[in-house]
Amino acid sequence: MKGQLTSICQAVAKNAPNGLSTEQIADILGCSYATLMSELSGQPGHKLGAERMLALMKTTSSIAPMQYMARELDGIFVQMPQGAAGCHEITRSLLQSIREFGEFASEVGKSLEDGTITAEELARINAEGQEALSAILRVMRLAREKQESRQ
Repeated sequence: MKGQLTSICQAVAKNAPNGLSTEQIADILGCSYATLMSELSGQPGHKLGAERMLALMKTTSSIAPMQYMARELDGIFVQMPQGAAGCHEITRSLLQSIREFGEFASEVGKSLEDGTITAEELARINAEGQEALSAILRVMRLAREKQESRQ
């Protein structure tokens, strides 16, 4: 019996967001249609490996499997904008604010593991929260400056 993650991958292959057919996807992945479908349906002797899943997500332009995995691990997956590496300063600042928020959320989560928050944990939460807020405010300031420069 296949698991939910495999079912999500099968749905991605059958209804690729970028419009590719399952046959085209199999060809791009370098396997036969029958092999891909056997892996995606959990047929005996066939398993969908991590490398194939990554290639499937890249080929179909779908992050649904990644989002599912993040939820199952009590996390969140945020896809970075296209061209993020050499992007505009606002986008770079936005990415930094996302990282800062992730660190803040992680600190809160660690502090809540035992059901209490010590003074030291609260100090770390406050510090991470301030860094996240500062990063968000920087994005807002840069966006405002960009808009004002158009006037």
